[in-house]
Amino acid sequence: MPAARPLDPREPLARPRPRGYPAGVNGDGNGDGLGLGYPLEYTFKIIGRGEGDFAEHVRLLVERIAGNAPAGQVAVRPSARGNYHSVAVVARLESEEQRRAVYLALHQDERVLYCL
Repeated sequence: MPAARPLDPREPLARPRPRGYPAGVNGDGNGDGLGLGYPLEYTFKIIGRGEGDFAEHVRLLVERIAGNAPAGQVAVRPSARGNYHSVAVVARLESEEQRRAVYLALHQDERVLYCL
């Protein structure tokens, strides 16, 4: 495995900047308010009951809007008793509108209890 290269502070990161970073500043002029530069790989974290096909259900929900959420990019962590699952779904997003549409769909889904 090759050694990790040091981070270049001039390269954009594919995740939100720390809190307190000026809103709307992301270097690409789209003014999304979060400091995200699109396109990017974004991780949605979703919590629901550990029943049936919850992980696949939310992956397909994200994929329907984002267009790309490979099954290999999904991680599932069950709670200590297995009653709940925390699912991380990585998707490639092209815009802030797309990110918001995914969150709206997640919030409207009755199987989703919480999402980040």
